[in-house]
Amino acid sequence: MGIDERTWRIGDVAAATGLTVRALHHYDQIGLVASTARTAAGHRLYTDADLRKLYMVTALRQLGLSLEQVGRVLSADVAVRDVIDGQLAQVDRQIRTAQRLREQLLAAREADAVGAAPGLMAVIKMMRDVHGSLDRDQDQDQEQVEAMRRWMAELGVVAEHAIGVEMPSLYQEALSEMRAGTPASDQAVRRIVDRLDELSQLLRGSDQAGGATARRMWLDYGERNPDIDGAAEWGPLVAYLDEARAARRAPAADAKDAAR
Repeated sequence: MGIDERTWRIGDVAAATGLTVRALHHYDQIGLVASTARTAAGHRLYTDADLRKLYMVTALRQLGLSLEQVGRVLSADVAVRDVIDGQLAQVDRQIRTAQRLREQLLAAREADAVGAAPGLMAVIKMMRDVHGSLDRDQDQDQEQVEAMRRWMAELGVVAEHAIGVEMPSLYQEALSEMRAGTPASDQAVRRIVDRLDELSQLLRGSDQAGGATARRMWLDYGERNPDIDGAAEWGPLVAYLDEARAARRAPAADAKDAAR
């Protein structure tokens, strides 16, 4: 610090930056922006360079960056543009989520039935319609579908909600991510896959082969009903979700290899 350089006491810094004294203490303690000097009595003194850092912290925080991200920018561990690009991707996901919620709210208002879901018989009818589009010689699939139907009937309202509400919402969310170009390895997509797999496991019960049957039913139904929203993209969507599953397994495999 130059001998004639101006310094600022913490109260003046708080007034100049709009930050609280408590926040300034916290930034100092975590090493984000520490005061350059102290008085003989031990009070913090900030230089113009410190204030420039604090103004940058404030600007980055207003963009929604976490203190950890701000710290990485200040320490030059990551370029500001890269952090902003990541923040833009997150905001885009939030916008898509908000848009889906808006559509659901509008649909609920029109139907005047918030929380309503198709009854179990409607779900079973849809499954029968789907299965009816399969080739007649797939006897094994018929047995699996019937087993799934009996198990879902036993699950009752749980199956109704999973098939009629949550799974369609998750698939629509995944479709939005795919259309937006979100990488399959993105945490948002992997979260969707994790929940879909949990619900699929619940609906299959002990029938582990049922997943392949359900997948064929899904793809075939989309091909035969192209007017359904997104049906033409069901094939790419299945591949997209499979890619997300592969990305989820990869870290575990790498960790296992590293442990050997």
